[in-house]
Amino acid sequence: MYDNRRAKIVDGRAYTDGDTELYTELPHKEQEIVLNWIRQNILPRKTPLLSNSSYGLKHMLERDTDIYMTNNQFKDAMLACDFLPVNERELNWHYCISRRSPAFTHVGGTYGGA
Repeated sequence: MYDNRRAKIVDGRAYTDGDTELYTELPHKEQEIVLNWIRQNILPRKTPLLSNSSYGLKHMLERDTDIYMTNNQFKDAMLACDFLPVNERELNWHYCISRRSPAFTHVGGTYGGA
């Protein structure tokens, strides 16, 4: 099914039509946990990983931390951790991340906080 919502980066922040919430709208402690989870569980690489998108990654984070985020909030947090999307116009962003990232290699991940 085609979804005509558009996404983009505006002033360094994620923006999706119909989903404009930012990760900074989460409680401060949850922001720290989210950023720590990304830094500890997502590893960069030079080529895109097209088998996992922001939508799937946010569910992995939620599984590990019990923190619910919108897709846009997750994309915004990834930008804060210096992960740029392959194509910012896609609704669900793909990134240049390693399939060997801890988020993919073990159940439960690590996030450096509770």
